[in-house]
Amino acid sequence: MGMIKLPKESISFYKENIDEIFDSGILAEGKWNKELSSFVKNLANSKYAVPTSSNGSGLICLLQLYNYYYKRKNVLIQSNTMYGVKVMVPAGSCKLAGFIDCRLETLMPSIDDVKNSVQNYSTNDKAELIIMLSHIGGIINPDMQEIADFCKAENIILLEDCAHSFGTSLNGKPSGLFGNAGVYSFYSTKAIPAGEGGVIVTNDEEIGQMASDYSIYDRFNQKLEIGFNNRISEPQALLSYSVVKEWQNILDNKVSIAEKYMNICKELDLKYIPQNENGQIGNYYKFIIYDANTPAAMYLPKLKTKTSPVYDYSIGVKNPLADYHTCLPIWYGQEEEITFKVIEELNESIALK
Repeated sequence: MGMIKLPKESISFYKENIDEIFDSGILAEGKWNKELSSFVKNLANSKYAVPTSSNGSGLICLLQLYNYYYKRKNVLIQSNTMYGVKVMVPAGSCKLAGFIDCRLETLMPSIDDVKNSVQNYSTNDKAELIIMLSHIGGIINPDMQEIADFCKAENIILLEDCAHSFGTSLNGKPSGLFGNAGVYSFYSTKAIPAGEGGVIVTNDEEIGQMASDYSIYDRFNQKLEIGFNNRISEPQALLSYSVVKEWQNILDNKVSIAEKYMNICKELDLKYIPQNENGQIGNYYKFIIYDANTPAAMYLPKLKTKTSPVYDYSIGVKNPLADYHTCLPIWYGQEEEITFKVIEELNESIALK
């Protein structure tokens, strides 16, 4: 994989404004945290957007709040997700209650998978239940609206891990706003990379205000009984804002790479997970090729220029998806020779059949 690249506009904007932070002496809880919050709030059309030090710290905040104030202590997560999601659950003072199966066609659970897991939920007390789902690869779970409607009807809290899905939408609705709350990520390898940082988004005024107060130990209102510093500094908030405001520029660049991959996949009759069909607008965090019958290493033996699958390990249950998909390199500012090398290796692999 190449170096993480940022738009020149982001770098210039950061350099133009960083001295203002040092001159003001306001290194935390200042202008750029507010600017980042306002930008994400407007983009996502959410009532609250709370900057955090990471996606994980935002999700842990939500888990702790729902456990402490709403008595939600048991969490179901999907079987195909980052290992970090699994360990966040006990870190958020909750109990991992089980796993939800995922489908190869999306690498995410369907509405039926969610219903089956809830039906098999051991304690059968939905008043204690949280479902925390991860959007994978740069698109929103295609069944997300149905899942959200089901959770609402069954009195289940639904949290969205939006680490992969900043700037995405499904039928015009942004990720993070289908359930009770969601958290984006700006980690270095994500679709919109700013080194670190995340943002909690929600339209629930009570949880939005609590998440805001939690991040500053609620030292002003002094009503919460739990709180923690999961904030970002002003320099990091400025960097995050500098990159996030160029999200469409970043997305357009990745779309141009994806179009080349889509063309060769159609030519070679390779299945891939689309990101611009059926109401989806994706961010191309990953470009995913899959085959339900043959491991990727067998049907694409010449493909050596690739990135890690999402995911290629188990988080405690068997993950049959790992061997049957592969991810092509796709990042902002990717060199054309890398894209052409991938296409050449795909051609060579199919030519061996």
